[in-house]
Amino acid sequence: MAPRTLRKALGLVICLTVLLAGSGAAYAAGPGGSVRADGKRVAPAAAPVQRDHGNDNASVVGVPYCADIYVSADCWTWINTTSGTPCPTGHFCLYTNVLAAEGGKVFSLFHCRRGGADWALRAWNGTGLYDNSNTGGAHAFIKGIAHNVLVNVPPGTDGTYDFRPAYYVQAC
Repeated sequence: MAPRTLRKALGLVICLTVLLAGSGAAYAAGPGGSVRADGKRVAPAAAPVQRDHGNDNASVVGVPYCADIYVSADCWTWINTTSGTPCPTGHFCLYTNVLAAEGGKVFSLFHCRRGGADWALRAWNGTGLYDNSNTGGAHAFIKGIAHNVLVNVPPGTDGTYDFRPAYYVQAC
């Protein structure tokens, strides 16, 4: 009789241990997390930031990289994902992504044209952003393959644009 009672008691203890361990792990982890077997809490994986991959390799022909776009020159830099990278006064800017948190590049065009010709765009195959910070009323123009005006951008204007039909820009 004693062995049978001992088995029942042991079975009951094991059942209660499994139940308590299961509910304790969920409670200890908190919402959306889990607890490993060694007792350490594991945070849920962060949701990936959605990116517009259409412009990942985009460029503007003849525009070099510079660490600081706040100069009187045509250049590009990486977008600051924490604070953004505002378009400098007197420039027309093209951003490869819509949101600063997405990162990417910003092309800051100070001169209206490259040696008298429109700036040529390469590999702009998705949605990005434009910002005309020109002064003195200078409009910027996003143009198609035949240099036809697709978007007339007044100074002080910014917006999103699907750059697939764009081949050129005139910065002022």
